[in-house]
Amino acid sequence: MPKTPASSSKGKRSSSSKRGDPALPQYALKCAAREGHGHPIRCVTFSPHGHVADGGSSAVACFATCGGPYATIYELDPPSGGGANGRSGGGRPPLNARQVYRDVDDGEAFSACAFGGRGVGAPVNGAAPVTNGDGAIYFGGDNLQHMEPQSKRSAKRKKRDERQPCVKDASSLHAPFSLPSLQKKDGPPLLCLGGSRGVIKVIDTVRRSLWTALSGHGNDITDLKTSPANEWLLLSSSKDESIRLWNLQRGVNVAAFVGHYGHRGWVLGVAWHASGAHFASCGMDNAVKLWKVHDAEGDEGGLVERALKASHGVAADDWTSPRQSTLFATAFQQFPFFSTDQVHTNYVDCVKFNGDLILSKSVHNKVVLWKPLPTKNNGNGRSTSSKHRASSSILFLREFQIDHCDNWGMRFDSSSPHHKLLALGNQKGEVKVWSVGSHDAEEGGNCDRKSLCATSKWFGDTQISGDQTLVRMVAFNPCGSHLVVVRDDSTVWVWSLD
Repeated sequence: MPKTPASSSKGKRSSSSKRGDPALPQYALKCAAREGHGHPIRCVTFSPHGHVADGGSSAVACFATCGGPYATIYELDPPSGGGANGRSGGGRPPLNARQVYRDVDDGEAFSACAFGGRGVGAPVNGAAPVTNGDGAIYFGGDNLQHMEPQSKRSAKRKKRDERQPCVKDASSLHAPFSLPSLQKKDGPPLLCLGGSRGVIKVIDTVRRSLWTALSGHGNDITDLKTSPANEWLLLSSSKDESIRLWNLQRGVNVAAFVGHYGHRGWVLGVAWHASGAHFASCGMDNAVKLWKVHDAEGDEGGLVERALKASHGVAADDWTSPRQSTLFATAFQQFPFFSTDQVHTNYVDCVKFNGDLILSKSVHNKVVLWKPLPTKNNGNGRSTSSKHRASSSILFLREFQIDHCDNWGMRFDSSSPHHKLLALGNQKGEVKVWSVGSHDAEEGGNCDRKSLCATSKWFGDTQISGDQTLVRMVAFNPCGSHLVVVRDDSTVWVWSLD
């Protein structure tokens, strides 16, 4: 993509400033840590709800990572002076591993994680972790190795491992965190994990045990996303060419989005629209498709809408019973209301909404911002096939270039709630952050393409195997104040706003 002349670029930034657009925020690298399992970390996701410590006034961000058969839940301590109980300036590093889970099947390789629903909210109170019959996941984990620039190292770093959760001493996780209540549920969100076995593991993070397992996919699970409008609705994508919608509260598979008009290859990613009314999917068939969940047309709504209403009638007090799968008929939807393969000419491995616009990435060292132009009366679940033919017109808006990012399976993120920032890593361990917004893009305004942070420049003096290591995924916390990066060398990196 040709470089914009300096004079033109300055002019556009000046025009953008006159509209009152905020300046690009500055992130500073705060901490890093290495997970002891040695597997590439494939996914990172933030809990949508912050935790406020007893007597504290600052919310603590919580996020989870997964790689191999392991999943880890972290807390980010508030800035110095902002927390309680010694959380800030009390000797603890800002990044704290609170819980670690390992699947007993060493052949499992988790590639997706998401917080959703609500647990029972009853803390363990120092008792042994609760287990269900099969014991498919147990609490524990390897020690976490914290890293810092050489200039800040001290003798105290040798004692850090003693404060981390350990397999031999589960009681080291004292006072489990408890997230705010919602919809009369007093527990924290459940942690959902999916990977190479094609089964979604749902974990109660307070009782520290496997709650249930959701079966339905016939191949690896590639992505998990919880609806922004209903935390009990979970989307999963898979290499079996399907997307499935789950009602976590009832434990049923509401709908499967698969068929002749669906994806014709592995589905690599899904993303909810902010309204929760529809979602996007992308895959190895080079296509991006839009699917409806809620449809206001007609008194009965669409096919998926009717199935979703029916799922709420499943007995809530026995949703883990195997017989539930025979009591609910999963809806099958094969008609997206929009489908296009005109944006990319290779695998599309990541997609995300930016308002009503779409950001998507392939293997061509760029993220593309574009606008779908769907026609009316598509994908309403009715029987006339001509009404289901999805539109494919698009309006190309902008490209965000990044070098050394031609591997597939590297995922970007866009900050919430206004999606003004876009971040993506590359094969060299670098992370690039852009300022982007639908207002600028649609009016032809300039999008700042400044590289704000590079892991290899900050921590090159530490003993990290492979200084230039592939960045697998990045994630902003809900308010955009933190950016977390995970890499193939089992390391976690955290930036925060200055």
